[in-house]
Amino acid sequence: METATILLDNGDKVNRFVTAMSKYRCPIHLTTKRYKVDAKSLIGIFGMDLTKPLTVEIGTPNHQVEQEQIDAVLQDLEEFAVSAAL
Repeated sequence: METATILLDNGDKVNRFVTAMSKYRCPIHLTTKRYKVDAKSLIGIFGMDLTKPLTVEIGTPNHQVEQEQIDAVLQDLEEFAVSAAL
């Protein structure tokens, strides 16, 4: 399982993020200390605190993802990376 930290601080970013993640068949989740939601779910994401960075989890302990697909997801996440948002 691979992780990255992102910031989705407005509705436009959330829409672009969900569109980008929806093209992947592997499990992708957004997590905070309290919540874990499907990264392909607009409703789930809008239920989170979007003023703080979120952790993206690619894959699960029971579902290994090919490195090629992980690299593609990480590339799509670059525009949402915390360092890019600051």
